[in-house]
This record gives sequence, structure tokens and C-alpha cells, in this order.
Amino acid sequence: MSALNEWPTPSGWLYGFIDTSVPGYRKLSNDGTALQLADGYYSFPAYVDELNTRMATDGGTATTDSLGRVVISGAAPMTWTDRLGWMIGLDVKPGDDSGSSASRTSDRPPPAAIPLVSVSWSRIDRAVETTITVDRYQRGHGYLFGDNDLMRFRLLLHVQALRSFRSRWCLAGQVIISTKSPADFSTDSTWSPSNTDGYIQGYVVGTEGGKWLDPTRTLWAVDLIISKA
Repeated sequence: MSALNEWPTPSGWLYGFIDTSVPGYRKLSNDGTALQLADGYYSFPAYVDELNTRMATDGGTATTDSLGRVVISGAAPMTWTDRLGWMIGLDVKPGDDSGSSASRTSDRPPPAAIPLVSVSWSRIDRAVETTITVDRYQRGHGYLFGDNDLMRFRLLLHVQALRSFRSRWCLAGQVIISTKSPADFSTDSTWSPSNTDGYIQGYVVGTEGGKWLDPTRTLWAVDLIISKA
């Protein structure tokens, strides 16, 4: 049986953005040494790169594995000063620490790096865009700018990824859909007709549907609507 923090090797990723210029997701203590991420508006892969840079100033590291789990190593105990630990997929609260362990690995997919079993997309005909619905809290509502393309992405998620998807971090604001893992995202480039394996960046408009595809409730399918420049 797989460990609780394992899921199938992803074929795609849904990335969110984190703003470290405001309090919330930017601090930790490495055995008493306070560390803070530099101010910026980071995609999740860039966020982990910045975390690794901060950890390196005190002899630590922060990397990701093939499943997208963050592996953070430092000096025990590491204390989660704010919600940075939650953002990298740890089941921790502000003030928790790692005890005698000098290394931690994500307990679940990070809420701003959702692994996808599969992903496909199509453009939406503007004549029927009024059929798009958003959730009852309006959290999925976004804006359409000028002649932006409206796109529907069919996402297939493992149950472990669904838990993080439902945290809603990637259901509003700016997101990226890519076939590259966090560790390899720096090699990616934007999608074009000549670069069909590139990433697509845009703003979430809403979601449609959502259903289990198997009786064991392991795989969940949902449509994500994105406005792309």
C-alpha cells in the first residue's frame, strides 16, 4: 500500500502564485535562526527556489521530488512561524515545529502545486460563454480582458490531489498549467502553435462539474475555466 503522502506520477501541474510582500506565507525558524523569503510575487516553482535560497543562508535546502513534494532540510527544530509550512504541503500550523527531525517532506500535494493525472483543454466559443457557472461563494469568479481566449481544462486528479485542490488556492486569481514538475519548470516556455508542450498562464474564471470516475473514489474529474491573454 502506498504511503499517505504518495500519489501517481503526474503528467501535468496546476500552479498558483504566492505574494511574499505581505505577511502569511514567508517565514520559518531554522533552529532559532529566523528566515524570511524576499518580497515577490512567485509562481510555486519560483517560490520553492526562493525558499531554497533562504535555507541555504543557514546551511539548509528546499527541493522538490518527482511527485512535486517539497523536501526541506535544515537544523532541528524547524519552527513554522507562519503558514509557510502549510503552503509547502505540510500538515502543520503556525507555531508547530519539527521536533528532533531536521528534514520534512510534504504530507500532501502543496495547495499551489496540484499534481494532475491528466489534463486536456479546448477553447470556449464566446457565444456560449454565458453557460459558465461559478461556485456559490463566487470564489472562482474572475475577469475577462479584451480579446483574451477563454479555455476549458479537463483536470483528472488523484484523491490526494483533490484534498489540496479543495483548499481553493488555485481556484481564484492567476494560475499556470504546465507539463513540467516544479523542479523542471525553469526549462518550460509559454504555449504556442509551434510549442504545443508549453505552459498556459491565465486567470481563473470558474469551475464546472466535478465527479468521481471510479467506485473506489480514487479519481476525480473537473473542468477549470481560464481566461488566457
